[in-house]
Amino acid sequence: MPVTVFTSTSDRELANAIVAGISAKTHFGSRTDDMRLLAHHTRDRGRALVLLPRAGIDWKDLELSALEGAILVGGLSCSPSMIRGLAAGAHVAINSELPFQSLLDEVHTALGGDVTQPSSDTASLVQRIRIRAEESVRIASLTDREFEILGSLYSGRSVDAVARTAHIAPTTVRAHIRSILHKLQVHSQLEACALLRRSGHDARRSELELRIGRF
Repeated sequence: MPVTVFTSTSDRELANAIVAGISAKTHFGSRTDDMRLLAHHTRDRGRALVLLPRAGIDWKDLELSALEGAILVGGLSCSPSMIRGLAAGAHVAINSELPFQSLLDEVHTALGGDVTQPSSDTASLVQRIRIRAEESVRIASLTDREFEILGSLYSGRSVDAVARTAHIAPTTVRAHIRSILHKLQVHSQLEACALLRRSGHDARRSELELRIGRF
């Protein structure tokens, strides 16, 4: 069954790469199309994959009706659009911030699903997207220095080691840690590091986590 990747002009390069990856797995006839044409898509034309822009989409009624069985691809910045699209009957939402091969793996898995039904874990997926979006906002509230210190703690450095590397006093490091815990709404350094790991801001997630984790 062919796949149409609906995209904005700014994401055309990524959309073309996704189409190439889809076509390599026998979905011949797949192509990209302008996001403005989504409202005219019908299921008899094949599957719709909607590449959401970073700012999200102010869905129109016809666009929402065209999402039944569709695959949504977007980042946490457009989570409200993804959640509304899932509520309208989109089959699944995939994190566009995954490494490209992992993204393709997720797309191929979604294409192999039952196109007539939303994914059975839609409610769970919506909840995960909401949680990840909230955590991403908290991470973004950290100052550059706080993010640097959190990254050092994530790497396993002690307070004293962080102080030496950052050329500040250990008491200053501890003050930064208290601020980090407050902003992230967690109670320990371990919880803060776990939140950083889930957020995708670190580069140490295992290949398995990247392969299986949509959000």
